[in-house]
Amino acid sequence: MTRMARFLRPAFGVLVIAHGWAHAVLPLRGFVPAEYLGGQSLMPMIGYGAALFGFSAAGVGILGVSPFTLATRPLLMLASMYSLVSLAILGHHDLWWGSAFDVVLLLAGATGLVDRLPRPATRVGPLRQGLRTATAVAFLCYTASAVMWPVYREWGSTDVEHALTLPGDEPGRQPALEIQHAVTVDAPPSAVWPWLVQLGQDRGGFYSYDWLERAFGVDVRHVNEIRPEWQPRRVGELLPATQAGYLGGLFGTRPGWIVEDVVPGRALVLQYWGAFALVPADGATTRFIIRTRIGDERIPVWAATLDMMTFQLPHFIMERRMMLNIKRLAEMSARPS
Repeated sequence: MTRMARFLRPAFGVLVIAHGWAHAVLPLRGFVPAEYLGGQSLMPMIGYGAALFGFSAAGVGILGVSPFTLATRPLLMLASMYSLVSLAILGHHDLWWGSAFDVVLLLAGATGLVDRLPRPATRVGPLRQGLRTATAVAFLCYTASAVMWPVYREWGSTDVEHALTLPGDEPGRQPALEIQHAVTVDAPPSAVWPWLVQLGQDRGGFYSYDWLERAFGVDVRHVNEIRPEWQPRRVGELLPATQAGYLGGLFGTRPGWIVEDVVPGRALVLQYWGAFALVPADGATTRFIIRTRIGDERIPVWAATLDMMTFQLPHFIMERRMMLNIKRLAEMSARPS
């Protein structure tokens, strides 16, 4: 077997996985209209999930990881068909290259061409095969988290809240390019606001998993008390994410977010993060909403893939924890002594 032939199967397997991940460009370019995300038509998002996971699992099978090798052809064909249907429904001419590759992969599965790719001559021992299978399962579980993105992108929110105009909304706002999370706080906005303005590495922290933040070298400590010196917030100031000189200045002198707008007791808007809004539900409760713009109509495929596979899930996990902790602290501070 020539060297080129030896690498043909692994290269094709990686290419199939990359094609599956490339479907992240659909939501992150706003190709999936808001009504699809709201559940009026689930087919584009079902197709997105089936293609993302199906191509990833088929690629693992092409790489020779058992037991996925047995399902490579049906996975390849099903993922291709779901992808083709979704792209046809969306009808964007920018996606023609994806449809063309779908046809190629569909034919490769239907004709059995994928099974004729050269296989390694060496046998893999049971221990090594077990490790490869465990790694593949872990990889596909993480891939499944990206498949679930349409579910957790709207965690806690309602259709009525998506229609609200919030501070920080851009002219010509596009809901299909937003994520929005919300939680009900059993306290008035006046009890939530003091905790919200204390956000920042130099103040009360981010009320999330501080042990995880410290594991990445961020010097942050969460403070479970309201401090008067931390209450003022001004437009234009930096809300730091890390200490100065983090990672030798790899991400700038001091990474963070610029405060774009402050509406006392109502909203805090951070550049590149979004609007932290407090909407009174009644006299005693508050809807705490965070709305963030994501993606772009011109985002490259590689950037959409990187964003979806490395940022979206960790961001949701950390933001959800932060919102629940602010809810808990605000409810405790509003409770009569």
